[in-house]
Amino acid sequence: MMLAGAEIVESVSYKADTENAEVIAPGSSQDKAPGLAKLPTKDPVDMQFTNITCTVNLGINKGSKQILHGVNGRFRPKQLIAIMGPSGAGKSTLLDVISGYRITGVGGAIFINGRGRIMKRFKKMSCYIQQDDRIQGLLTVGENMSIAADLKLPTKLDKYEKGEVIEDILTNLGLYEHMNTRGAQLSGGQRKRLSIALELINNPLVMFLDEPTTGLDSSSCTQVVQLCRSLAHQGRTIVCTIHQPSASLFAFFDQVYVLAAGKCLYQGTTRNMVPYLEEAGIPCPIYHNPADYIIELACGEYGEDKIDVLTNKAENGKALQWFDNWESIATMEALRKQYPLSVMKEQDSGSSIEETSQSNQRSVLIKRGFLKAKRDPTMTHLRIMVNIVVGIMLGALFINAGNEGSRVFENYNLLFAILMHHMMSPMMLTILTFPSEMSILLKEHFNRWYSLGSYYISINVVDLPISIISCAIFSVIVYMMSAQPLEPGRFAMFFAISIYTVLVAQSFGLMVGAIFNVVNGTFLGPTLSVPMMMFAGFGVTLRDLPPYLYWGSYVSYLFSDTHARFLKILPCLLTISGGIS
Repeated sequence: MMLAGAEIVESVSYKADTENAEVIAPGSSQDKAPGLAKLPTKDPVDMQFTNITCTVNLGINKGSKQILHGVNGRFRPKQLIAIMGPSGAGKSTLLDVISGYRITGVGGAIFINGRGRIMKRFKKMSCYIQQDDRIQGLLTVGENMSIAADLKLPTKLDKYEKGEVIEDILTNLGLYEHMNTRGAQLSGGQRKRLSIALELINNPLVMFLDEPTTGLDSSSCTQVVQLCRSLAHQGRTIVCTIHQPSASLFAFFDQVYVLAAGKCLYQGTTRNMVPYLEEAGIPCPIYHNPADYIIELACGEYGEDKIDVLTNKAENGKALQWFDNWESIATMEALRKQYPLSVMKEQDSGSSIEETSQSNQRSVLIKRGFLKAKRDPTMTHLRIMVNIVVGIMLGALFINAGNEGSRVFENYNLLFAILMHHMMSPMMLTILTFPSEMSILLKEHFNRWYSLGSYYISINVVDLPISIISCAIFSVIVYMMSAQPLEPGRFAMFFAISIYTVLVAQSFGLMVGAIFNVVNGTFLGPTLSVPMMMFAGFGVTLRDLPPYLYWGSYVSYLFSDTHARFLKILPCLLTISGGIS
């Protein structure tokens, strides 16, 4: 006798496949997409993992914790797969391990089409869409897609062919009408679909999505899952983590993989889960959502012994008999014959893991950077205004200090104030803004949009004109109001030293912002700058330092700034004070 839980799944599945046939339309969009047809076709991907373990360090003197306990599984092509489980079950960890996002503390083996996974090859055929939809909010949907196409598609395709690919993807994902809408103005569901659209540009065979329905309403959840199902049925392997789907949402998935405390409780199709529970002696109650019931079992609400029963029955993911036609599932040997090594030759061609050359990456990223800077008032208008205001304040405070011999020590203090401004302003601006960009950088770099070197060069090239303009305005105001010597050589050196100090301070801010979050970075940035100021030559000269502290002056980039300014602006002060060295 079939239980009511199974009836719910079957009725919902039938309803979804019939009433929403136009939305799902498995396989139809790719056949009718002239733009996507220009991309090379690829063989589907069959993934298998065995005895996967993952251990994380809890911190100093806290030991370690094992998250995954020897789980096994099989993810087949043309399937939408849900990894389910309660909070802390290891869903996201398993997704990170399989996608290659996490590599430390990981054990076990992962096979792609019957062969051991080669990370360089696997990254070229997969993408990872994280839970937080980090997109460029200052760019429109069309601009985001255009930048992604320039970075991910071969340079041999012209802008019209790339435009066809973009139009096909946006049309199929329901975003074409929002081409001119900025990313910051999109709704949650639209942002999720745009995140998927950006990764679809190079037609990946495997897609990993971490909690794609988090923070969305029921209608947006249905749209996103329907979209994933449609993409999977076109030949892709799509793996999602999902916490607790509704009965209607659960029916859209082809395969489900249930975790509890880092162990596999069930692996198979969604419609076979109710018979599986019945055979295990833990039948799903009448008119109960099977997805809710399996999560309740995984949480231990019906006893911890039920978890052990299901883990043993699923053989921790080794059992495959709950797939449809499981007897015909290809073995590892059959997969190796089906996908010989000769077909991997094209995938392995090229020394770079990124899709395009370094020069193309730099030019595209510079273009994107200037477009963002043009629309970001913090990057341009605010920086210029701050330099004007601070320059006028310092000029008024130390007016004519450079033209009066009796005020030479005031001039000394002026240079120290200039030094502090050039150090703190760019450093703190970078510390406050870069962490928000960091998540986008990690996502795009992992999905091989560009290399870290190209990104670093591009942000420096984009920021250089803004730094030069703001620094030039500041230097002219302060130099003229404080009546420094009107010699072109001295002013040129004064301006050049200011630029160098700003660039080094920005790099220091990038380092702090990349390592720490905004809260910790805001505290540690100024704190780490204190030793730089202590050894800069203000107050205690290098000559007066103890020998065992000499190294501090050579580590401090502010020491070089101070030394250079004194040589060019205050040579008389060096004579009076006996020098700074």
